[in-house]
Amino acid sequence: MIEPDTLRKFFLFSALTDEELIPILPLFKVRKYRKGQILFLEGEIGSQVYFVLEGQIKLSKSLPTGEEQILDWCGPYDSIAEILLVESGSYPTTAETVRESTLLVLGNQGMPEILESNPSLAVALIRKLNMRLRLNQEFIRVLTSRSSAGCLAMLLLRLAKPADTPGEPIYFDGSITNKELASMIGTSRELV
Repeated sequence: MIEPDTLRKFFLFSALTDEELIPILPLFKVRKYRKGQILFLEGEIGSQVYFVLEGQIKLSKSLPTGEEQILDWCGPYDSIAEILLVESGSYPTTAETVRESTLLVLGNQGMPEILESNPSLAVALIRKLNMRLRLNQEFIRVLTSRSSAGCLAMLLLRLAKPADTPGEPIYFDGSITNKELASMIGTSRELV
């Protein structure tokens, strides 16, 4: 079974006490996925929220031209499809593992009741969704500026991971290719 300290590594659960976490621990399932596995497809009815323990997940959308637009990369202690905790609906993106991954999977059945009975979790979810909205708004602003260099700089900052301890440098996962970076900002590989 998952420990409360493991869940607290995720932003959504970081401020919750053991008393708030223990009742929801049995709702999580640990799942392992191979590289290249599809977790869900864009437009598919969503029933689960994912929390990355290990590995990396690519979030993308299909363009009308048939090309893939990469929207984000999720690594350890990132969560995917949290909006499904609030309301049922379809997945807005496709999620695919880009390396072997271990995820916590949480079904969204009964989540509205859990959020109503746990105000700390509800507030944390609002903060997480607000943080994602702000990041996306800033990214859209940079993308619409039409500057490839500015878009790339913003993307690299967005993908940078914080240092483990204060004073250390941030780092960037070098496994993302130039082609994938170009796909995320809507330009060619040669410009990245």
